[in-house]
Amino acid sequence: MGKTANRITRTWGAFSLAVWLMTLLGACERKFPPLGVPEELVVPHAITSIQQAGSSESALITLKIPNNVPEDFTFKVQTEDGKPAEITQGADLPVGRFLLRSFTTSALVKEQPYIASLSYKNAQNQPIQVTRKFVSRRTDKWKRLPDAPIFTGDFTGAALLSPLFNRQLAVYRYKTATTWDILKFNGQWESTEAEKPVPRHNAVAFPLGQLGGRELIFMGFGYIDNDKIPSKKAYMNDFWWTESYYAIGSHAGSVFPQFTGIDSDMKFFLANDNVFLLKEGSDGAMESMDITWDRKIRSTFPERTGELVAFAIDSTGYVINEVPGKAARLYAYSIAHDKWVRKADFPGALRSQGAGFSAKGKGYFGFGLDNKGNGLRDVWEYDPKQDSWKYHSEYPGQGNRFLITISDDNKAYVGWGYETTELAGSAARLQTGCTDFWEFNP
Repeated sequence: MGKTANRITRTWGAFSLAVWLMTLLGACERKFPPLGVPEELVVPHAITSIQQAGSSESALITLKIPNNVPEDFTFKVQTEDGKPAEITQGADLPVGRFLLRSFTTSALVKEQPYIASLSYKNAQNQPIQVTRKFVSRRTDKWKRLPDAPIFTGDFTGAALLSPLFNRQLAVYRYKTATTWDILKFNGQWESTEAEKPVPRHNAVAFPLGQLGGRELIFMGFGYIDNDKIPSKKAYMNDFWWTESYYAIGSHAGSVFPQFTGIDSDMKFFLANDNVFLLKEGSDGAMESMDITWDRKIRSTFPERTGELVAFAIDSTGYVINEVPGKAARLYAYSIAHDKWVRKADFPGALRSQGAGFSAKGKGYFGFGLDNKGNGLRDVWEYDPKQDSWKYHSEYPGQGNRFLITISDDNKAYVGWGYETTELAGSAARLQTGCTDFWEFNP
């Protein structure tokens, strides 16, 4: 992203210390997830979700409340002109070092904007007020799944789904410089630790080989923190394989020859039992690999890449290219013809750090930050048969950047990540790591 006159000051650490991002409203420099640093953990208060699955006249709102601080906060919902909405407190759900408390608002007016606000004092006894705006609309496409019990390290990771092993999910999550937290989801999260390969941020992971009745898990790339180089990030060109979903964390063999020229984040899509790899901030060179490690140079992406979002629909790859100050462009890649074709530009607000996925033969894109640094949760649907976009829904969860997204045939999984939100009466932004996780079923 473009340089700014006032660089955001980041305190690296877990979401346990919510980071004040003091910056000009126009700041748009590319930022990476916080690094895991051991520290005394204080889970911040947060509005984690606003759901309206049943009716536009009511909303289920869930707050995250820390266990290790006095319970002293106020929560309210009101219209933009200050008229309060009715609120009823519901049940508490303990999750590790925090609990989730539900509230129900009623007598809402369809299509009317509302503001949810949460006021509390942080670990330094400073008063904090965070707000979240929403428009009262019913949507039943999102189902909340159990939160991940994570408190330190990265709140994003390299996520994959195993078609061969009952479509189970797994996430490689950076915990410390020497430790992975391998989280597997089968209705509940199960966590194991691993040391190999070297833990890193912004890695990628995926399965290959289902068409042949065998599956290997591949992971690699990403970066490690290095204060001795200008960017502070040392990118990794190593790639590793694991013999099955059940061996993740206990076995890793190196893929040879190693990839070269890895100096930025890598993005990919899966199609026809191959992975197709592209590098951000590059000339668009693309390479594919199959389960036998056979690699091929593919047709170059039609323009220089910015931030990329990639997914596949049937046997076609789709890549969204986010370049600062320009509408996000969508391109389709035909594997049979090794050819790129430009499709309809994304019609939503300009943004950075967006996220996307596919489900039921359509593509979805949204999230990220607008050009003023405000978090976005809008989700748009792309129909490849009509080559057209339309607004779909608002993501009900907490995060708006660096979310994990996993595409399945008929649904997708979205969650975790980081929330950048406004602080009331200030140009500051509060950044918080997120643990909520969702099933999207269009």
